[in-house]
Amino acid sequence: MKMELEEAPQSKITTNPPPSQSFPSLPDEIIVTCLSLISRSYYPKLSLVSKRFRSLIFSNELYSARCDSKTREHVLHVCLKLPDNRLPSWYSMWIKPDQTLINELEEEENNNSTGRNTMLVEIPSSYSPRVPASYLGKVCSKYYKLEQDSISPKSSLLSVRNKGVLAPWGKLKGRWCEAPRMKVGRENAVAGALDGKIYVMGGCDAEESKNWAEVFDTNTQTWESLPDPGPELRSSLIKGVDVTRRRIYIESSEEKYHYYDSKEGRWGVSSKECKTWRRYCKIDHVRYICSKRGFFWYDKKLQSLRMVKGLEVLKKNCCVGVIAIANYGGKLLILWEKFEKHDPQNKEIWCSVIALKIRSGFVDDVLGIVEWASVVHTVPSSYVFLRCQVKSV
Repeated sequence: MKMELEEAPQSKITTNPPPSQSFPSLPDEIIVTCLSLISRSYYPKLSLVSKRFRSLIFSNELYSARCDSKTREHVLHVCLKLPDNRLPSWYSMWIKPDQTLINELEEEENNNSTGRNTMLVEIPSSYSPRVPASYLGKVCSKYYKLEQDSISPKSSLLSVRNKGVLAPWGKLKGRWCEAPRMKVGRENAVAGALDGKIYVMGGCDAEESKNWAEVFDTNTQTWESLPDPGPELRSSLIKGVDVTRRRIYIESSEEKYHYYDSKEGRWGVSSKECKTWRRYCKIDHVRYICSKRGFFWYDKKLQSLRMVKGLEVLKKNCCVGVIAIANYGGKLLILWEKFEKHDPQNKEIWCSVIALKIRSGFVDDVLGIVEWASVVHTVPSSYVFLRCQVKSV
């Protein structure tokens, strides 16, 4: 009798895959590198993952990594004074990721409403951790900036880079060090540099007549108080500062232009209206200007102002209410305000980004192409727009 031997069924050999390494368990350096390669628009949600993630997102190491990988983005910062707040507040622009931004001025004319994909978010927040520093550039042989004190946020300090070397991609190598402290604590002060000296004004109590303005000598590394500018300027909000013709000009919230004459050592008020520097900027060595008549560029060949073409819709909607223009990474950024349609107690702050195309010929032309325009914030109509900055971060 044959015996049939049944082969034992082969057991299925299962191998478990090696355990995958969770993202949070990676070294900080790798996480920072990964974060530097994605848009900052994702950072608010990622900062909620853990305290560690939040710390890395707000770290200087991430900024350095974005510089090294050439993934820095241009971010708009705006300073506003709202009627219910004692002090001005800073806001940063947030753009919703993975969205196609449109020209909402055209949608508005067609009575189409869209969701808000761009907005100004108050600082500090998960969108932006700190008030932007005011870079004063190279003064004598060193670089200076006026920034918020990380230890005492309600105090400004002057920082200096002793051996600043500018790398090809725009990052300053070296370490920032704290310069000698000012005589009084300041919050949201303004500053300008002239003839090797740094002038800092405001950001303190209006009653501080003795030290409301100070000057820092970069050679002796010492501070000196400037003369009292008077109660009118001390009690005003400062919109901007400009340095020209050996004078430090200050635009106040009363639309007056005070100045400090460094040669004569005295304060004065301009007898005629100065140029509103918030309405002009330079992009690729070309000066752009906004007026009630439209948007212009200065033609060096013809030595005259020429109209930027292609911005008819923008001119129709915003020229009267323009509050600032800026260089947005080689593009023209425009901010303007207008009353809400159904609520005159509020104003809308609009923003638009415009690509510029220079058409060379016997007579050059500049064509403006509106990439997007939208409402970025709604404020009480009695608010005061102070100033804006565009930073590469």
